[in-house]
Amino acid sequence: MSDRDVLLVCIALACMWVGGYATGRGRPVRAVVAWADWHFTTAPRRSPRFWAAAPVVVAAVCCLWLFRPRRSLRNWRAWREHDRRRALPTQTPSRLSDRRDLGDGYTEITSGGAT
Repeated sequence: MSDRDVLLVCIALACMWVGGYATGRGRPVRAVVAWADWHFTTAPRRSPRFWAAAPVVVAAVCCLWLFRPRRSLRNWRAWREHDRRRALPTQTPSRLSDRRDLGDGYTEITSGGAT
């Protein structure tokens, strides 16, 4: 290697270090993903903003599945479980369904026991 090649390698390494530092401090990826998420969820599908944001969101989801597969799968399962729980019909506990409201703050117990 000549002196010129060594100088070019040193300059390239310095540029990569400065670029990596600036990227870590400024966090432009997080800002771009936040912008894309906002436009992806709020803009109508016929809007150019939606279609500009769609590839960014897809790339972010792919990166999550690629770099954090366990966390992504756990979050997805928790979200699905929460969705299932929300869809279940609510049931009144038997201790509450045995009471009948008489109005004026009085309650009558209908199953056994004193009135």
